[in-house]
Amino acid sequence: MRIRATVATVTAAALSAALAVTALAAPAAGAEQDDTPTQIKNIEVNQNRDYTVVVEAARKVKFPISALVHDPSGIKSVSFSLQHGATEAEVDGRIAQVGPSRCVKVDESWSKCEAVMIADPYTNVRSNALAGAWGINIVAVDGEGNVTREDYMPLARIKRKTHLSLADATPEPVKKGKNLTVKARMIVASWEKHKDVPLIGHQVLLQFRQGASGPFKTLKKVRTDRNGWATATVQATVDGQYRYDFAGTSLTQARSGLADFVDVK
Repeated sequence: MRIRATVATVTAAALSAALAVTALAAPAAGAEQDDTPTQIKNIEVNQNRDYTVVVEAARKVKFPISALVHDPSGIKSVSFSLQHGATEAEVDGRIAQVGPSRCVKVDESWSKCEAVMIADPYTNVRSNALAGAWGINIVAVDGEGNVTREDYMPLARIKRKTHLSLADATPEPVKKGKNLTVKARMIVASWEKHKDVPLIGHQVLLQFRQGASGPFKTLKKVRTDRNGWATATVQATVDGQYRYDFAGTSLTQARSGLADFVDVK
């Protein structure tokens, strides 16, 4: 009987669960044992959207997680979970799959296994401190009841949703060579308050493009104030669009705001 854990972050609870599954799935006495390690690859979180899940302030988000799993004796079951914390001793958040995984055979020994997870600001992501990198834990049971556990730390990323308002350029219209003030507001989901709050002290880029098409060029770097507002003054030269752009962080979603077209007289 084989129980295999590939990272030293296996918990006592997880090991006990693995032992229980193994005991239930044990082959008959004298049966030939499969000692070939189960292989796991091609892990995808949220359909591989950069392994990132974005969560709003007061709304749960459902997302898929999947992997290709291989064993000569076949795959009986696979379970997924996410955990937040650099080491097992520092784990302060867990997200378990909802319901059983679904495994579909790709060929005689490989199966694609997928499960559904839910990140909920009212339950498993109740603190803003839980934004960032999450480890992925996978437990696979092969056709003979052998258990393999793989830990990937970190791989997934759960971020707070952001919103960047439409830029407001004043005065409009503006005379050529005169100053133009451009403002926009940045807010971010608070999983603790269950509402959007100002994103304070973060850098956003004031950008401009001539006319109504083509790439935007960065004019200035601005930091948001205590109310989330970004304000910058530029000299008006030609007609075009102004917007703010936020590159995002390891904890917050990237966002581009809508542009304001300015007519220069």
